[in-house]
Amino acid sequence: MLKSRLSAIAFCTALVAALAACGGGGGSSGDTSMSSSTPTTPTTTTGGGASITGASPGATSSGAITAFGSVFVNGHEFDIHAASVIDDDTGMSTMSTAGLEVGQILDVKAASTSSDSAPVAQALHLHPLVRGYVDASANSTLTVMGQTIQVSSTTVFSDHRACVSASTSPCTAISGLTGLSTTSGSGASATPGTYVSVDGYLFNSGSGNVNVVASLVAVFDAPTSQNYVAAFKAEGPISALGTGTLSIGGLTVNLGSATCYAAGAQASCTTAFALGQVVSAIAATSPSLPATTLTAQDVLLRDHLPVTTAGASVELEGAVSAVNGTSFTVRGVSIDGSALPAGTSLPVVGDIVRIDGTVASSGTSVTATTLQILRAAKNASYAFEADLGSVVAGMAANTYTITLMGQAITVNAQTVLLDIASHNWFTSQQASAAFNIGNFQTYLDASASQHLIVRTAADASGNLQALSVTIVKASSVDGVGGIVDASPAPVNSTTTGTPSTFSIHGVPVSVDPNSFLSFWHNSMSTVSAGDQVIAVGSYANGTLTVTAPASRNNFAIDNGVPRQGDCPDF
Repeated sequence: MLKSRLSAIAFCTALVAALAACGGGGGSSGDTSMSSSTPTTPTTTTGGGASITGASPGATSSGAITAFGSVFVNGHEFDIHAASVIDDDTGMSTMSTAGLEVGQILDVKAASTSSDSAPVAQALHLHPLVRGYVDASANSTLTVMGQTIQVSSTTVFSDHRACVSASTSPCTAISGLTGLSTTSGSGASATPGTYVSVDGYLFNSGSGNVNVVASLVAVFDAPTSQNYVAAFKAEGPISALGTGTLSIGGLTVNLGSATCYAAGAQASCTTAFALGQVVSAIAATSPSLPATTLTAQDVLLRDHLPVTTAGASVELEGAVSAVNGTSFTVRGVSIDGSALPAGTSLPVVGDIVRIDGTVASSGTSVTATTLQILRAAKNASYAFEADLGSVVAGMAANTYTITLMGQAITVNAQTVLLDIASHNWFTSQQASAAFNIGNFQTYLDASASQHLIVRTAADASGNLQALSVTIVKASSVDGVGGIVDASPAPVNSTTTGTPSTFSIHGVPVSVDPNSFLSFWHNSMSTVSAGDQVIAVGSYANGTLTVTAPASRNNFAIDNGVPRQGDCPDF
């Protein structure tokens, strides 16, 4: 095994791969929502969910399930031993929690007698955004019920089809996009794609390219006639209103035979809704495929926020769809970030964030008091090890831009800064003089070593944000780790002396095929776009070069495509 200098870049990128390789979903193979029921007056809940801060007695918390033990939502653990599970599309209730799984968006109502440390869940509300057949799949997106759904490396896939656990003629469980089939043909001759239920966050950046950011794609056998009254569903903001119709994303909803609900009560479909409001349209039978028009059975108005009282505390988790100065939009809710603590990093479009704040006087927007970026928009992490190219102050206080390997990287008050140049690699012992954002540029300029390891996250536009900057001992060893670019396309070689070439976030990499390692043994690798690769060698003239033979300071590891799973974010 390589010893002594598996640099921090290799370590942190290998950790990304290890986390991405965690498999499995939470919960059982059942889903309490996928059974027959008699329609009742549906419960009006949030448009994709929001949550009350602190999970205090009587409060509501809404977000993706991240773990079990009891159940974890938005970082709060809830005791669910006595909780009822309610399908918000039909009002059907059950005491069984067996169908819950990681990635589901769950609204949790805590009992008023709960303690803050261990709130007891009174009711669990299920609220998927889309149910239907996969009509198309391309470029990490699915099209289901006219909704474009973004899938990332953190989206959980689960397969509940009967064949998966069958003792005879079993099928392979679907664990990613490639396992899904898409609709072929159209109309009466159409062959439906895979039937799925999708949980996630409402999203609309204004371009109309993405309607939902998926946290869970659950696969089921196709529903038989009338066995579930909400088997086909689309939820989102109304983009158009016509005579007897409305549009959600790419789906036109026919209201002619629908029952409409607003504020939890039945209402006239002709006056119940307005442009921009979030609605759910459901039906028991499939629309003509590919799904562009749905004859709805029920259409329900959804609130953007669970609490509309001015001054009420809320916690909102979701995808950022627009940014304008210190204001941004999450799930259609306008967030005022002007009161955030100094030095707080503002999000970019596509970031998954959690916001604590208070409802503004309008009852439809939130003034944020804290902000946490849970996941960078691109869902990809990159690490760089090289000599500092330059450092310049940014336009805002306590912000800087550094360059490494030609990459511009933003540093701010949220970046972890460390100087271990005079200490052992793995002691994490800070130098005596504190390295902080207040002295960032002057400290770097005066540092005897300007060899850095920088761990970053890329936003939706590919801009790099430094998560940590570490000054290490001066070295001629350089490295990069992250996702291989699609362009230029990787070129592979099996002949030593003729390198394989590819790029990682725009950094050209040239690797002798005999420099690849697999589990610390030499192993030639075929590099593909989307693979997670570590390359350590020498950077010069704009290219990182890894030569043969492999050594502790000269190697490449191809971890392959990151796998789907319910692992923690890195």
